[in-house]
Amino acid sequence: MSKYLLRSTPESVGIPSSALIRLIAELKKLDSLNSIMVLRHGHVCAEGWWKPYSPDIPHILFSLSKSFTSVAVGLAQDEGLLKISDTLISYFPEYDAVVTDPRMRSVTLRNLLTMASGHASCARPAMLADPDGDWVRGFLASALEYEPGSRFVYNSAATYMLAAVLRKVAGTNVREYLIPRLFDPLCITPGMWECCPKGTNAGGWGFYLKTEDLAKFAQLLLDGGVWNGRPLIPADYLREATGRQIDNSMNEAPDWKLGYGYQFWQNRYGFRGDGASGQYAIVLPEQDIAIATTSGLPDMQRILTLIWDILLPAVTCDTLPENPADQNELTGLLSTLSIPLASGDLTRRHAPAVWKFRPNEAGITDAAVSFGEKDCLLEFHSRHGTEKLRAGFGFNCDNLLRLNDSLPRRTAASAAWISENVLEIRLCCYEASFRGEFRLDFASMEKPLAGSCRFCTFRTPFLPELTAE
Repeated sequence: MSKYLLRSTPESVGIPSSALIRLIAELKKLDSLNSIMVLRHGHVCAEGWWKPYSPDIPHILFSLSKSFTSVAVGLAQDEGLLKISDTLISYFPEYDAVVTDPRMRSVTLRNLLTMASGHASCARPAMLADPDGDWVRGFLASALEYEPGSRFVYNSAATYMLAAVLRKVAGTNVREYLIPRLFDPLCITPGMWECCPKGTNAGGWGFYLKTEDLAKFAQLLLDGGVWNGRPLIPADYLREATGRQIDNSMNEAPDWKLGYGYQFWQNRYGFRGDGASGQYAIVLPEQDIAIATTSGLPDMQRILTLIWDILLPAVTCDTLPENPADQNELTGLLSTLSIPLASGDLTRRHAPAVWKFRPNEAGITDAAVSFGEKDCLLEFHSRHGTEKLRAGFGFNCDNLLRLNDSLPRRTAASAAWISENVLEIRLCCYEASFRGEFRLDFASMEKPLAGSCRFCTFRTPFLPELTAE
């Protein structure tokens, strides 16, 4: 088995290169995609990464992690380790005394899979508030608003509980459980999966995969859970998981109100696994297409709408005559994708400067900036030590930066003078969707070093709010 998917020209799998050119051109206008791979008949016909994102670096999947947890549950059921008809509390009888709502005792694993645990909103706050970091106890002690199974309410904490059940019955985390059963057969080396304080995979978020690995997963789903003739996912469970199991028409976005399965969404066409900011494993059985994307979009519907409106109408049943001119144009377009650098004057310099900060959540006491010939260095000092951010004038510098996040992040940074005295430093955390900027005002040292961050969905902002003294 090959580590990589097969590659073919778009025309050889019945897709005009011109349609993919239009699709990528429109996606390029969004702020912003990080990567995309389009497969037809099991062959990759278009792929691109917006630099500094790259094929060899795993990307956080956010809630697309849920689909992998669902697959693990289906496998565990097939192995006789659990039944989705079982009640949740039956796996944690030692917590029975903490239950405050008697309806919690009737919550089943299927209710968790379909986001119908009975909560009025995601139970993560209650779960994370447990004083001992015991998320299982926090969930089981939380209050319900509805009868379990009666109403769809998106709930990442419910998926964590599935991961906790899996760990209890299998003696291992979801990630490790899936390695011999799913990842090894797909020739995937999984990235990390963030854990709760007790060491259980978060289940509903926090998993990292490379884009091609995500594309393999989408193709596996498209092929009914079979890979190279080997069944990897129980067929009956997969049909249920990717079908419509509960109504979610109370949602507003077009492709978020068409039904929900077991941690999979129904599309206008086909179905998908889906994570915040546009992490997608899109499966289109009628067209025999699988698409993987990573992105940092506030409006996730835009990706889907562009695929429906531009790509699908152009798909044909037969192969098409090769079109070298369009194929070369598509290749050129895909090779030039990038996240915008800081823009402005790249030549002016100021003397080194220091800012001292009021108390802030990151514990940063002061920051100093100095200048090289082609770059600048911003150093943050806190009670934990010093962190350095180097930014290039007209190019990205690579960094490993933590600041206000729970983990250090690979971070590309560029800089430019946006006015006579204001320096802007742009950051792109290219293992995730996080992007941000700092603006340093040299005109008055009493003005703040301003930090802002975009698309930090479901987690603490990467950049802290910093105000100068």
